[in-house]
Amino acid sequence: MCRWMAYGGPEIYLKDVLFEQDNSLIKQSLSARESQWSTNGDGFGVAWYGHKSTPGVFKDILPAWNDSNLLSLAHQIESGLFFAHVRASSGTSVARNNCHPFSVHEWSFMHNGQIGGWTQLRQSIEALISPEWYQHRQGTTDSEALFLLALTLGLKRDPILAMNRALGAIAELMKKHEVLEPMRLSAACSDGKQIWGFRYASDQHSPSLYYGTPTTHAKDHFPGQINTIASEPIDDEASHWCAVPENTGLVWTHGRIQTFAITPMH
Repeated sequence: MCRWMAYGGPEIYLKDVLFEQDNSLIKQSLSARESQWSTNGDGFGVAWYGHKSTPGVFKDILPAWNDSNLLSLAHQIESGLFFAHVRASSGTSVARNNCHPFSVHEWSFMHNGQIGGWTQLRQSIEALISPEWYQHRQGTTDSEALFLLALTLGLKRDPILAMNRALGAIAELMKKHEVLEPMRLSAACSDGKQIWGFRYASDQHSPSLYYGTPTTHAKDHFPGQINTIASEPIDDEASHWCAVPENTGLVWTHGRIQTFAITPMH
């Protein structure tokens, strides 16, 4: 499975968390500690917010540990909110359009996990996406389809409700088509102001998810202020991290976290 992290806080260079941590995302791309697959080399992506409402996005199919352009950009780009993702494909092709994060207008989205029976369900799930949002479909992944379905169901108005409705709609299709494989996810979305995280599985075995307070090189660092949501801790200080329970979501707003139960709506 993939690995990802989201940062929100004082402006820092992307390198401060992507490269310069004990268990940075770049190190996880080579050797993840809490993933079914330790190597995540099927591409990477970053999305960062600056002075414009829409994020900048850079993605490629090279392994993150072997891309000099990513290293160069990470040393130059400063942001107070950004996403980063390293990919381990679960079946769809290794292509730039299948790399996360995905973005539409001011929204960005990334995902780790799978929709069970995706090949069987793909047409039915895509049929639920409205034309307004389907026109933004670029790749073939279940992750991007989930993002566009959530947008269809009101992500811009209420991300929590929209994700619950999207997960419920997919669960209904899985039941209808007698899909036995589970739906598992840890995912994040942002409008550039807040970050929403989701950890859910239909079989109670969802991918890991944490939030925490790793030390960065921020000029305005506030000890104890939550600044990172990630698939796994990016440093080795256990006191910096809290695990998100099964079937739980969270909202990050200016260094504070609120959690909520995920309840798919049928």
